[in-house]
Amino acid sequence: MEIRQQSHRRSARSFVSTTLGRPGQSWVRRGITLLPVSAARFMRTVPRGRFADAPAALLGMGLGLVAWFIILISTQAAVNGALYPLLDAHDYQTSWGGPTLAGAWAAHAALAVPILVAAVWLLRGLVALGSYDQESSTGARSHWWSRPLAILLAVAGAVLFVGWINQL
Repeated sequence: MEIRQQSHRRSARSFVSTTLGRPGQSWVRRGITLLPVSAARFMRTVPRGRFADAPAALLGMGLGLVAWFIILISTQAAVNGALYPLLDAHDYQTSWGGPTLAGAWAAHAALAVPILVAAVWLLRGLVALGSYDQESSTGARSHWWSRPLAILLAVAGAVLFVGWINQL
């Protein structure tokens, strides 16, 4: 029984340090720079006439836009959770966690935490997918599923972004 509890504690500690520690910060940084790096790669390949590398750069730009959208939504959730009383000063009877200010604030802050964790892990996946696609364009490693998945995620991100813009 103790062995399971210790391994569970160790895995939970590893998950938290991976998500909130330096690896998580690295994934966020790489997610932010995925779009400009892919755009620069596209601008280098087209004038040189290497059109075979252009689709990987374009998909990287699409994944970079999805990464920026994830960062935008998660930042909005974090700010709304932390500064809820300043941003939504209205009747707390009908808000989540109401009817008191403390309950509404706690509910919005508690909702922001899993959104931030999910955003870090989504950025990790997008950065890994962008690197797989870049590797397949250089011929280093080939993953048959990376390009269709990148297209699917870029299209899904565009659809979600359009839906998010229309609900504003």
